[in-house]
Amino acid sequence: MTHILIVGRGFTTFNNYLTEHGYTYTILRDAATTKPGHRPRPGEIVADFTTWGTLEQAVKNLPVRPDGVVTIYENYVRDVAQIAHLLGLPGMPLSAAQACTDKALMRQLFAQAPKPISPAFQEVTTWDQVAAIAAAHQFPLMLKPANLVKSLLVMKANDLAELQANWQHMTATIADVYAQWAPHASPKIVVEEYLSGHVYSTDAFVDATGVPHVLPHIVDYQTGYEMGYDDNFHYSRLLPSQLSATDQEKLLHCAALGCQALGMRSSPAHIEIIMTPAGPRIVEIGARNGGYRERMYRLSLGLDIYANALYTAIDHPLELEPTRHEPVAVLELFPHETGTFVEVAHEAELQTLPSLEYYKCKRTPGEPTGKSRDGYKFSAVVILHHANPAQFARDLAFVNDNVRIVTA
Repeated sequence: MTHILIVGRGFTTFNNYLTEHGYTYTILRDAATTKPGHRPRPGEIVADFTTWGTLEQAVKNLPVRPDGVVTIYENYVRDVAQIAHLLGLPGMPLSAAQACTDKALMRQLFAQAPKPISPAFQEVTTWDQVAAIAAAHQFPLMLKPANLVKSLLVMKANDLAELQANWQHMTATIADVYAQWAPHASPKIVVEEYLSGHVYSTDAFVDATGVPHVLPHIVDYQTGYEMGYDDNFHYSRLLPSQLSATDQEKLLHCAALGCQALGMRSSPAHIEIIMTPAGPRIVEIGARNGGYRERMYRLSLGLDIYANALYTAIDHPLELEPTRHEPVAVLELFPHETGTFVEVAHEAELQTLPSLEYYKCKRTPGEPTGKSRDGYKFSAVVILHHANPAQFARDLAFVNDNVRIVTA
């Protein structure tokens, strides 16, 4: 049996997939994610991830030598690279893993690509540095953490006053946000030019020789700004793409250049791209598959994302041919204003939609909830899928027009 080492913490759907498909696995769990008194489950080993020395010792003491090393979570990409190297297994160079988890390093490598593929940027530590950048560039400008996920604390500024307010908000809250979502990372902030255009993404699987196998099935996004929110988050993800064939070709070429610029190997990749008037520009590349992609690609195309992610970890041939083409959408719902959660408007009607594949509300009445720019994650998630495109379109329109998070 092929044995997989899952680094950081497990994910129930992925764990079940492994068992159902004949894999065995060990979870090397980060002690920082466990509660006091936690008792490891069978196949789970709790380890200290704070230094490489303590983690290395835990790996050397594993009861079963794995055939591949994976993670579902961005925070552990560098750990996976180090562990794979230690065990002599397929994996990314540490330099590539570091770049995939740090937008400042990532942008530096993108700048070496044979053509422009990313925005201009600069790492900053003081307001004077931010102000100097603002004086040399046109607004809007983006202020964002270099090594967080899920659009946390990502803010757009249309003028200097708004940029200064964003900076003050960032510096006042960043320590707490990192403590909650990236406890092993040191806060790092970048300012970059705002890219005008729609957001798209695709996933790829980079083989052991560094060749990126980019999926030609592009996911269209709608951002919070496009849906009328004063917040920069991904409101919806949709398949199939409405992008023109010519632009799809340009986007896929840009995605491949980005993976190669980072020096990725033996890894999944999630590439977010904005189609600007000057062509595609990469927002970021993660060394993992995108959120919800396992379900989206399975429902829409019949593709097995988990299988191919595992194949990259054990250097097995990929299986990327679709078996169907059906529409699917994932919507993450945030409130317009940070406050106290009241309800999900039109929740009862939502739950009767023929296209509803999955729905979960993450908040209870009276609980704090808010914008991604304030450090909150989404309040509810909706997944729609239907073999009939007309029915799917009607149900998606209902959600867009009616379903929202109500706060007080």
